[in-house]
Amino acid sequence: MIIVSETVQKFLLDYIRKKNLQPGDKLPSERELVQILEIGRSSVREAFQILAERGIIEKHAGKGAYVRKIIPQNDFKNLTDLFPSMDFNASLDLLEFRKGIETENAFLAAMRSDNNSIDDLERSIYDLEMCIRNGSSIIVPDLNFHRTLALATQNDVIVQVYKSMVDFFKKVRIEMAINYNVENALYYHKEILIAIKQKKTERSCILMRRHIEDVQLNYRKMLSEMGVLEWGETRYSKDRRFWCKKHLIET
Repeated sequence: MIIVSETVQKFLLDYIRKKNLQPGDKLPSERELVQILEIGRSSVREAFQILAERGIIEKHAGKGAYVRKIIPQNDFKNLTDLFPSMDFNASLDLLEFRKGIETENAFLAAMRSDNNSIDDLERSIYDLEMCIRNGSSIIVPDLNFHRTLALATQNDVIVQVYKSMVDFFKKVRIEMAINYNVENALYYHKEILIAIKQKKTERSCILMRRHIEDVQLNYRKMLSEMGVLEWGETRYSKDRRFWCKKHLIET
């Protein structure tokens, strides 16, 4: 498992921002975070301990963890100082790699999916909708959707590659949890499922590519807010314009 405590720390800080928590407000318990993030309890426990040592949260024995102080908005641009071992360039490369493999997965899933795969995809979308409605993390149903697509390809090599990479995919999802556009994710998941049901391989492939590009866009916005890179003209934006010019397909 490559989910290290720094990733969980960033998730907790983003959670405090997203929920606009104030000093004295309670944080999710270790058990709840294990379920929300689908990770080991040791990573969660270590994250709580480090944030407590930094004075950001405080732990009360038998009662849980609470916000101790609010980090000013400007201080979030120094998060790279808090998380020196987080390799954001590696995460960008991983998203680029994921775009390639997930696009092919969607193509093959549209060609080969069976009724069981369709049922599993529908269930993951239902769970995702419930998470959005409840304001909770969509990480687990999101990963379940993509995991099911890999299985639906019925290609043993693809399945094994996906399983070997899923922890890295999960790490990036946790890094950008608050910056993930959940409504866009739901839209693309639904449209991809429709294309798969209709056996429209090309449409499924294109929708998946656009879905991952949307994730890349939001990840870069997050890095811009953190001061890791300047927002605006990037290699990614140039690549995307080139791709769009060559693939003007109505969706």
